[in-house]
Order: sequence, then structure tokens, then C-alpha cells
Amino acid sequence: MKGFWDGKARRLIEMINIQSTLEKYKGLVTNEAQGKNFMGNSWSSLNNGTSSWVSSMSDNGDWLAVGGGTEGGYTSMTGKAVPNSAGFMTLWHLPTRTFTSGCVTRETINAVVYNPTIDSFVTGGNEGRISFWSSTTLVRERRSWNSPAATYSLSLDSGSGIMAVAGSGDLLDCFVHHTKTSHLHFSACSN
Repeated sequence: MKGFWDGKARRLIEMINIQSTLEKYKGLVTNEAQGKNFMGNSWSSLNNGTSSWVSSMSDNGDWLAVGGGTEGGYTSMTGKAVPNSAGFMTLWHLPTRTFTSGCVTRETINAVVYNPTIDSFVTGGNEGRISFWSSTTLVRERRSWNSPAATYSLSLDSGSGIMAVAGSGDLLDCFVHHTKTSHLHFSACSN
């Protein structure tokens, strides 16, 4: 569970339970998990001893995007049991503290950052791609391939819009807006 903290009053004003919120507002949640289980009939992993986790969140003043995933349970789409995991993105309207939309994703979401130069939330997960989401409707506007097989960190210079994407491996990608412009290769130094 995550919560809203009131910085002026220095107290927690509300807890967010992602799992129960997604269950309660199923009608506001789209499913892009492509056959992976998550809740209910098609999303059952949240209800079958699976653990859900929040990995990252970012806001733009009015909207809060929260991303994460689930681990646990097994699914058998080919007759062979394989570990089941999926991810999620949720969007909350901060002035009213209201859940407005969510999306079940095939990939687990490891990092979220708001990019004001393109007015999008950007996410990275375990699929080697980053996604660009509308900042007010949580519609995935586009995806771009990145070098790391899994993204663990997104860092942004909000003035220029240059974003660094890091993850597994020794490459760091640089993006301007939606386009990968370069990547840096890191190697071990020898003395």
C-alpha cells in the first residue's frame, strides 16, 4: 500500500491499496497483458497468493502515475507451467485524490518519470522498451526500443527533454522526446 502525505500538516492523509482499487474499479482498467493473468478471470494472479508491488511513481502536479507488477503463481497456456508475472500502470487525479484509470501491462513496470516537454509519463520495464503514456488519460501513445533488456532507471533533464535510460547491461540510452539519439557503452577500467 502507498499513501498520500500532507507535507504541510506532516501527516498521512490517505492510503492507496492498488490491488483493491484495481479490483473495485475493473471498468476503468484496460488489459494489455495479452493472455497473462492479473485479476478476476483474466487477472487472477492478484487473488491467488500473488504479491503485487509498486516500483515507481511520478507526478506532474495534477496527476500521479503509479507503476509496478505482480509476481507469483503459475499459468499454463501451453500445457507447461511457467511463472506468471504482469505489470500495471494507474493514474490518480491529485487535487481530488481519485483513481481515474489503469492499465494491466504484459511487462512489469520498473520506472516511471514525467516528461513535461512532451506532456507524457514515460515507463520502463522488463521488455527492453519504454512506453509513452498520455498524462491525463493513461493511453499508451507509443513505444520505443531501448538497449537494456530491462529498464530500471529513467532520468530526465526537464529543461532540454533529454532522458537517460539505464537497466541491465552496460549500455545507457539517451532519448530526446520519443527518439533514441545515442547510447553510451560502459566498460570496466583496468589499472
